[in-house]
Amino acid sequence: MSTTGGSRMPPLRSASAVVAGTESGQHLLKTEGYSRVKDAIPNGGEIKSRSFRVGGHNWYISYYPSGYNSDSTDYISIFLQLDENVEKGVKADYKFSLLDRAGKPSYSRSGKGATFFRDDGWGLRRFIKRDQLEKSEYLKDDCFTIMCEFTVFMEVQTEDIDVVAATPPPPPTPVPPPPPKVVVPPSDLHRHLGGLLTTGEGADVTFEVNGKTFMAHRWVLAARSPVFHEKLFGGLGKESAATNGVVDVVCIDDMEAQDFEALLRYMYTDSLPEMKGGEEAAMLPDLVAAANRYKIERLRLVCEQKLCKYVNGRTVVAMLAFAEEHHCNGLKENCLHFLDDTVKLREIVKAEGLENLSKSYPSILKDLIAKLAAVLNVAS
Repeated sequence: MSTTGGSRMPPLRSASAVVAGTESGQHLLKTEGYSRVKDAIPNGGEIKSRSFRVGGHNWYISYYPSGYNSDSTDYISIFLQLDENVEKGVKADYKFSLLDRAGKPSYSRSGKGATFFRDDGWGLRRFIKRDQLEKSEYLKDDCFTIMCEFTVFMEVQTEDIDVVAATPPPPPTPVPPPPPKVVVPPSDLHRHLGGLLTTGEGADVTFEVNGKTFMAHRWVLAARSPVFHEKLFGGLGKESAATNGVVDVVCIDDMEAQDFEALLRYMYTDSLPEMKGGEEAAMLPDLVAAANRYKIERLRLVCEQKLCKYVNGRTVVAMLAFAEEHHCNGLKENCLHFLDDTVKLREIVKAEGLENLSKSYPSILKDLIAKLAAVLNVAS
């Protein structure tokens, strides 16, 4: 090891690699006019493909349309052959396939580890019977295609490589496993509040509606509706919340019992009870009115959305008047969209009568004028 001025020189570094490479290739051999070719070429007669190069060597395919010898008279024979002189031979794997009508390899036969010398081919004397080919999908318009796929094993050699490439990389830094996931279930607040309503536990106000009583909690109602807040606390502040065990009784005279029960359920659970079609259609207008009365805007919108599915030729006029009266703009637009159909509008005018429409529903006449203009001659 050399030194200069007492200092130690770094070692010279170099690297090489032993390479046993491979190279793969394909060659397509198409036969056009198959019937004429097999009649023109007798058993043992050969047709050579054009030469092609793979793995640093030249190759060709030998095709025997009437078989390679007397043992393969009824077959097509096919071989891969080396088209150059080599001393040690060339080793390769090969596969011959017939292409189907979609151009994909289907019927296939193969060989592995064959050593090729010049004009010394490897392949299949009995690749496929001619009558089998002639009855198959591979032969179309008197044409078929054979694909030869093969992999050439190159000579083992050494070559220079970069020192950095030859140096194994450092082991990867261990990555800690991710922390366990925390699965949060859906909110169940509505279930707990609904349980309070069902059991009446801790209730401090009673409602009487058409002879039926309902237990409730004034702070829940006050939080959900400014009207209930005013009704239950009267603007006296938090001091009025102390009832000293006395449960107030509030009479509700402007609602049916089942409507008030649905209203309470919504205020505790943010949802309406399950209702059948006729029951729902009858209750929803009352709940819209209650939502407006107690200023529960989301409840009004929920009911308005459900009412839209009940708009039809029999209900549209009444629905339009109801929407106008209770400020349901979405329901109103839905009704007017329904009346865009001229045929439906004519039928409604005939059934209701223009004069009856103007008397019964004066508030909506302005919205209907443009639509009625097209059917005035029907109503007269």
